Amino acid sequence: MTQVFEDHNRLVVLRSGLSQPDGALMRSVLESRGIHAFLSGEHVAGLNAGLRANLMVRAADFEEAQKAISNLAMMPSNAFPVRHDADGEELACLRCGSSRVHTYEGRVPTSLPFVRITAERGQGWYHCLQCGSYYNDRRPRFSSLSIALMWGGTLALATLIGIWVINWIKWL
Repeated sequence: MTQVFEDHNRLVVLRSGLSQPDGALMRSVLESRGIHAFLSGEHVAGLNAGLRANLMVRAADFEEAQKAISNLAMMPSNAFPVRHDADGEELACLRCGSSRVHTYEGRVPTSLPFVRITAERGQGWYHCLQCGSYYNDRRPRFSSLSIALMWGGTLALATLIGIWVINWIKWL
């Protein structure tokens, strides 16, 4: 059984090249006015900042939808500068995924007492304007295996010194 779609039921593109949050906002405005809308590529655009979605409505609702979103003021996509790393990929916050990050210089707040980290120019420190987190995109100069071996050796030496002190006290 084949279903024939009438011309007024076909989907037409109302807006193209939208980010996922902008498209979801426009779709919710349209649906609040009783106009069924579809955001094609919504999930892919939500996962990848460089990909865009299209807002689609039925051809019969096109004029009404155009009037409904004509007064909707959207923040321009170029309001926040997009920064790219050395490979050309867009920088995103490691905590929330936002692209609203900027380079940071100064004292980095930490939750550890007596630990002071100072971010200087060229060290790769960033501050996220969305969630407020600070992060460094550079890899550490040493691997975690060397740190583990260093701590293992330090704890083994401390244990041997403790055993030697206990045996020396017994000998006295």
